[in-house]
Amino acid sequence: MTIRRDLKTLEDEGHVKMTHGGAIYAPPAGSITPQAEPTYAAKKTAYTLQKERIAQYAAQHFVADNDIIALEAGTTVGAMVPFLVGKRNLTVVTNGLRTTNLLQAHLSDANIICTGGILRSLSSTFVGPTAEQFFHDNHIRKVFLSGIGFTLDAGLTDPQMIDTQVKKAMMVAAEQIIVIIDSSKFGVKSFTQVIAAHAIPILVTDEQSPLSMLDELSEAGVKVHIAH
Repeated sequence: MTIRRDLKTLEDEGHVKMTHGGAIYAPPAGSITPQAEPTYAAKKTAYTLQKERIAQYAAQHFVADNDIIALEAGTTVGAMVPFLVGKRNLTVVTNGLRTTNLLQAHLSDANIICTGGILRSLSSTFVGPTAEQFFHDNHIRKVFLSGIGFTLDAGLTDPQMIDTQVKKAMMVAAEQIIVIIDSSKFGVKSFTQVIAAHAIPILVTDEQSPLSMLDELSEAGVKVHIAH
């Protein structure tokens, strides 16, 4: 109980954000944190309820039968996989090792394609020229992206350029870009930009995201969706 009270105090002071079973460091709004890349396991256990709601909303509203979609390797996007069950004749492309395993477990009838490339163990992502070239050679209808941080000035950001380059190749290959991020990403600025804030066509987030930022995005033409 003492530890829990101390963590609550730290959260009130803006130093950490409480999660189920613990807390994670909360950098000051707008700070650059390239050194703080979390592991896949750490990301998977943070803000799980929000991620599931966002993922379910995205799967239900933006994926149709016969779609050709790309899922980047983050945990929020990966959480979409169970909610794709029942969609017919899907082709799903990913550069994520763990996402590939999820797809195999849940969507045995889908056409599952892994880009291949150099495997980054920390993020379980395939990166490098092979992964990027896949998206130069092929076309997809929709890409679902997430990131480590999001601010109005820096947009969607990530800690590693080698991952970002694959995401940018995905966007070039896609007819439609959908960004899905939970509220904890707002106000956090990581090292390298994935996409500028006002260039995002569709953003799906949860109801705890700051309304002032969402209003500004909406005024700039971004279609903002709140997953309840």
